Amino acid sequence: MITNHEAMGRQTVTIGPFSWFFTNRNTDMGLPGHSHFATVTLEYTNVGDRGFPAFEDTYATVQRYLLQLGEHPFRDATNEEVARQLFVAFLGWTAPAIARWGGTFTLSAVALAVRGVPDRIGHADGFTVYTVHAKEIV
Repeated sequence: MITNHEAMGRQTVTIGPFSWFFTNRNTDMGLPGHSHFATVTLEYTNVGDRGFPAFEDTYATVQRYLLQLGEHPFRDATNEEVARQLFVAFLGWTAPAIARWGGTFTLSAVALAVRGVPDRIGHADGFTVYTVHAKEIV
């Protein structure tokens, strides 16, 4: 058993990636509405001894929430803005299926990995990851 806890930094639990489909209209770059396949990965910092509870029902709850978030197009939104909106949506969010397992944790990062495919818009062929990190509290 490790007893020198003073030497440890923050501990995180990273969940996902969760498959996600979303549509955005990127007016900043003059792009028409278009849809993407993406994956979403969430990182939670443990506040206590136990962090985010990684179980079948908690993952299913996150997936359902993502489906709700992607039901309507993100208007006037770059992929960076979509990642920021996801961060805000998950900040402080919980559900009974998650809370029942206990644990104390806070959202520390959201990574939106968008799969581009060659198209008429000019998307790159591959994943581009847009990550939003929580501010460090000192």
